[in-house]
Amino acid sequence: MPAAPPVASILIVAYQSGPDLGRCLEALDRQTRWDFEVILVDNASTDGAVEAIPRYDWLTLVRSPENVGFAAGNNLAARSARGSYLVTLNPDAFAEPGWLDALIAAAERHPDAASIASVQLSDGDPDRLDGMGDPYAPWGAAWRGGKGGLAVPVAESEVFGPCAAAALYRREAFEAVGGFCERFFCYYEDVDLALRLRRVGWRSVITPWAVVRHVGSGSTSSAFVLRHATRNRVWTYLRGMPALAGLVFSPVMAALALAGVLAGLLRGGGGARASALLEALRSLPETMRERSAIAQTAEVSALGSMTWSPLRFLRRGIDARPIADLPDRLSTRDADNPSIVAVIVSHEPDARLDAVLDAALAQCGRVVLVDNASSDDVRHRLRDRAAAASTLTLIENAENLGLAAAQNQGLELARVAGADWILLLDDDSVPAPDMVVRLLDGWRSLAGRDRVGLLSPRLSDAEGTLKPYLLSSGTGWDLRRGRMVPGAVVRDGVFAIASGSLLRRDVLDVVGPMAGSFFIDYVDIEFSLRLRRAGFEIVGIGDAVLTHRLGEFHETEVLGRRVALNTHSAWRRRLIHRNRVRVWRRFAAEVPAWVGWDVTAALYDVWKAAVYETDRGAKLRAIFGGFLAGWRG
Repeated sequence: MPAAPPVASILIVAYQSGPDLGRCLEALDRQTRWDFEVILVDNASTDGAVEAIPRYDWLTLVRSPENVGFAAGNNLAARSARGSYLVTLNPDAFAEPGWLDALIAAAERHPDAASIASVQLSDGDPDRLDGMGDPYAPWGAAWRGGKGGLAVPVAESEVFGPCAAAALYRREAFEAVGGFCERFFCYYEDVDLALRLRRVGWRSVITPWAVVRHVGSGSTSSAFVLRHATRNRVWTYLRGMPALAGLVFSPVMAALALAGVLAGLLRGGGGARASALLEALRSLPETMRERSAIAQTAEVSALGSMTWSPLRFLRRGIDARPIADLPDRLSTRDADNPSIVAVIVSHEPDARLDAVLDAALAQCGRVVLVDNASSDDVRHRLRDRAAAASTLTLIENAENLGLAAAQNQGLELARVAGADWILLLDDDSVPAPDMVVRLLDGWRSLAGRDRVGLLSPRLSDAEGTLKPYLLSSGTGWDLRRGRMVPGAVVRDGVFAIASGSLLRRDVLDVVGPMAGSFFIDYVDIEFSLRLRRAGFEIVGIGDAVLTHRLGEFHETEVLGRRVALNTHSAWRRRLIHRNRVRVWRRFAAEVPAWVGWDVTAALYDVWKAAVYETDRGAKLRAIFGGFLAGWRG
């Protein structure tokens, strides 16, 4: 009996790929699903890279007698493919273990999407983006969204099209429009394909857990790159742009093309650009014949999916748009005995961690403890705890990766384990014995619970500084203090602190991980606002209680009274204010009332540090340094 065809065919076109090719295939061998094949097209390489790779069972090698380019190479591989999904992958793109699973899951959630884009991180600096989808402007310019910018996750969103360095294409859509245009050779062939798919009515989606690290070209100003990028940009525009928009914006495109030639004459490369423009003009008859064929099958203009903001174009920004019905695309199920995994992050914890672990182990089927480089004595104690409990998994980091990155380690393990819900805890936050049950009972009692993504308990602390309320907002312009008292349910929360938050796993799949580049502070706020942007709700359950400790406390005299003020060290102050500015920049348009409230809180923090705290100079310098760093990126 013949073997069932693979679900996905991964297409790799290699040319002088060196050691990157072996690393790319090793990453595929570590994927969390195995129903795939890899078709490797060797474009007449001479560097020995193809000969050096192991012979994997899932690998098929196709040799081309000459270098036919990226576009034709992928089409050649696609003709041999057996999968329902065609996944293009560059030899210098290294997939994280859950990459393929995330792409296929997103394709199944979005049957109206012809393509699924990956999150591309810079291999040299994973805190920086290599790109989040390819925006396309109506004057013919395309770019990798956010390239070089800070890597902050986006929820599953709509983009114009994917970068083919790491992208999934629905086979039926790919074949219906003829695949890549082979005369492009390389560059802009993925933008041209995205435009053609858009013109026949397909969408494109980026999904947050499909992550690759990409090396990318180190010769962006070479004559080869300038020629193909310049020529193919013109071809893409002439072939696919709707007639009226093409006529209106053609002067803008021509002006930008000439500006590129003039700038090239000053910096070098002007000759290559000019030659490429002449080449595009000489081939105008063939291009217009292709345009006519494309126009005959076009059903929509695709103008609404293009990036119209000149500022975003100049900044090479991300254009990822929320999907209005995203919550409805999840299949929520309420299991009688849901699988719950707790994720706890520790760094030099005190004895309270034992109480946290006891409470988590009693209420959750599995506990993942991620330790961020605590001292040897602490680590020995944690190993003893893990050895004594079969449902406790210990991850030991050799260095302090920060709260967000450590949480992501635990979240990924919980997702792979198939958890229904994930509970986040700090190493000093102790859940009440019935906290998880109370949270789930509260969720089950809600109308519209399918749109609820996060449940938050009522917080209390020994010092009495934590106020029992949850900030909420229905429109973003209103802001209310919802009292978290027994029996209360507060809906439309703006944010919830991470510790004690109970997350739906399927919501996490589409909202994405924590922002690792934040390190600590405002990680939970950024995640909460991203969750809201994706259409999900944060709900506070007053019957569920978490005893939490927030920061350090410093006693001082205010108006003749001794009071305890919450405080942080200078380095934490810098991170707090850096990250809060980053959050303001991303979400001010959606929750302006909360941003105004938080600006007031920031000013109060400046006043508090200047008037009441010790080491005032260092703390004030840290605060203003954080503000500047937040505005820079």
